Amino acid sequence: MIYKLNPNRVPRTYLGGSRIDALRGLTAENGFFPEEWVASVTAAQNVPGADVILPGISVIDGGKDDGRPLTDLLREHPEYLRNECHIAQKPRNNSDSKILNNPKNDKSGEKNADFPILLKILDSAERLVVQAHPTVEFSRKNFGSRYGKAECWYVLSADEDAYVYLGFKKGITREEWKRCFDDQDIETMLLLLHKIPVKSGDVWYVDGGVPHAIGGGCLLAELQEPTDLMVVPEKRTPSGREIPEKRLHGGLGFEKMLDCFVYDGYSIDELRSRYYRQIPTDSSDCTIVIGGDLTDKFAMYDCRTANAALELCPEQTRSKPSAAVVLSGIGNITDNEGNVTRLSPGDTLFIPSGERVKMDGTLRVLMAFPGNNSSK
Repeated sequence: MIYKLNPNRVPRTYLGGSRIDALRGLTAENGFFPEEWVASVTAAQNVPGADVILPGISVIDGGKDDGRPLTDLLREHPEYLRNECHIAQKPRNNSDSKILNNPKNDKSGEKNADFPILLKILDSAERLVVQAHPTVEFSRKNFGSRYGKAECWYVLSADEDAYVYLGFKKGITREEWKRCFDDQDIETMLLLLHKIPVKSGDVWYVDGGVPHAIGGGCLLAELQEPTDLMVVPEKRTPSGREIPEKRLHGGLGFEKMLDCFVYDGYSIDELRSRYYRQIPTDSSDCTIVIGGDLTDKFAMYDCRTANAALELCPEQTRSKPSAAVVLSGIGNITDNEGNVTRLSPGDTLFIPSGERVKMDGTLRVLMAFPGNNSSK
């Protein structure tokens, strides 16, 4: 069984989203819903007043489970996750379910149906604020989460002058970073980081504790550990939107927030060698985008058909669940039982472990899987 999912646009503090609209064939407008979360069991944290019952949690579209949160489905069917992931105890009643799915009761945003990845499509119309995400060790100690928030960016399209900020330059100290934060000296803060031009096909891995900021004009696929944890040393977005204090330090306080950053510095050559890969933009079949050479936490494949049937990532789908999003084209996807789902750009899917997935038509689909070390 393959589960098609409802659109899952998530509010953030930065402006964007028009290219996600265009992907779905909608009127392209920028706003504060610049991210699409795919097969998500992670609750978004910065959605005060949002009229969404489970902000960030994916919901099934169609079939007998129409309108059901993916978290509930996975609690009922832990076999969909196979042994690659772990499933938390099923809630005793509906009241328990509401408590478990309330992001106020969980600092990390991770829910109890434990699909250990989160795939996003992210479109930035302005620079995001400088931020860092916790390592697993920091997260366990300070947020009570078994996951950190390492992530990887796959650039799908980029304006000619698009860029990202990533990693401290050599010699940066906690004291210097604290001074920039205390004075809100954003100009100097940015000068302490590497500013890197990006283009379609670029892949950058962002480890826990590494400061970063995506620039405007980027459409990315972001694959990460399944939390919404971050610390933010900028009190306002580049467009002047104030960020709530608790969102800056995640409830830790400002001194502990500064400890979330890892103050290792790199030259640009060291940074590229450690964290960068380039994927051919004219690849066919299933090309590995993110794999063990960058991280063992998750994996991503870019799959393309050309009017011929293609079995998608058979080695991975046999033993692992996956999240998928259609980037272009029209076609069909067929499951083990011969059920056919028609696909078009922007469609998102959850594919249980053990499905032998076949795709035909002229489709381009991103597939994301847990890695071999995703639950540690």
